[in-house]
Amino acid sequence: MPTNLPERAKAKWAEAIAAKDPAQKLKLLKEFYSSFPKHKGTEKLEMSIKRQIAALEEELERARLRRRAATRSEWVIKKEGALQAAVMSSLETSLGFFNTVSKQDAKLHEALASPLVGALRGAGLTLQLVLTPFDRRLGDEKQERFLNVARNSDIILTPLKDEGVEYIKELVEWFEEHNIEVKKPRLGVEIKQTPSGGIRVVGSSNYLSEREVVDFLQSYMIKNAIVEISKNATLDDLEAVIFGREAKNLQFIPLTPAAINAVKEMGFSNIICVEQLDLDELVEQILSKLGKIRVYTKAPNSQPVDKPILLDEGATVIDLAAEIHKDFLKFFSFARLWRKGLPEGVKVGRNFRLNDGDVVELHTS
Repeated sequence: MPTNLPERAKAKWAEAIAAKDPAQKLKLLKEFYSSFPKHKGTEKLEMSIKRQIAALEEELERARLRRRAATRSEWVIKKEGALQAAVMSSLETSLGFFNTVSKQDAKLHEALASPLVGALRGAGLTLQLVLTPFDRRLGDEKQERFLNVARNSDIILTPLKDEGVEYIKELVEWFEEHNIEVKKPRLGVEIKQTPSGGIRVVGSSNYLSEREVVDFLQSYMIKNAIVEISKNATLDDLEAVIFGREAKNLQFIPLTPAAINAVKEMGFSNIICVEQLDLDELVEQILSKLGKIRVYTKAPNSQPVDKPILLDEGATVIDLAAEIHKDFLKFFSFARLWRKGLPEGVKVGRNFRLNDGDVVELHTS
């Protein structure tokens, strides 16, 4: 349920998000936090604002330390490969999983020092793996640094052995404290504030009308924005995005019967189950959870390339053309497609919807 904040609280929030100076923003966020009654329905909001306040306090402290020539270097992992997946579980389980699927022999002391990087090869793709364990033995500062790496990944993989329900609860709560939703892969709403033009809603939802979206945003003093909503978007999603909440695609990978039971007991559906850690199946399930398909291309009178192009589910031939090069998009004429169940090299147009595993030959005018 939305938090139903009083108007004075919404007005204070509008002031806070408009503030550019970190010190002023911090002051206004604290005033906003004090401006609304606390109850069961505001628990997530309270955690979100507390986290934003803490982040601003840390930012101001870092700025103070920089002026005194004392800085903390952050870890930056450049994305390589088709996708980047963070491996996040307890130290021993995450390291064991990382070594198994990337075929490495990294040691525990290496995992403690900084994020380890490896490669997961399967289903014709190479995915970049980054080891970012969640383990209270790391200490708060190092755990925060691992989180900053993980939140930039395309997906978070959480292998489980003997961690149990309490560990899963602690992990989910830790993400919530950092204003990150992991119970579902996306919030279904994206808000891009604009200098003018009013509120424009793109898409439609089964659970709220365009009028509700506009009225809700305006109640938070947002008067100009482009709002993209999915068919499953809710008012809770809209409010979460307003308050800076983000969603990460986290998938549990239970490796033992006990772990399967623990995840089911928590009621989660974001699960990847792979027998004996078959790498092809693992990559295929990761792609499915991310809503991605593999499309292979070929030139006329030649064999398909080995490396597929990743596209979003629902992508069309013209989306593929745009992904390859702007000239294919500009001069597109038609395409030929190879797919099981269809005539070989069937001629298709720009809006033909692609499936995983399709082979496409683009033709230009």
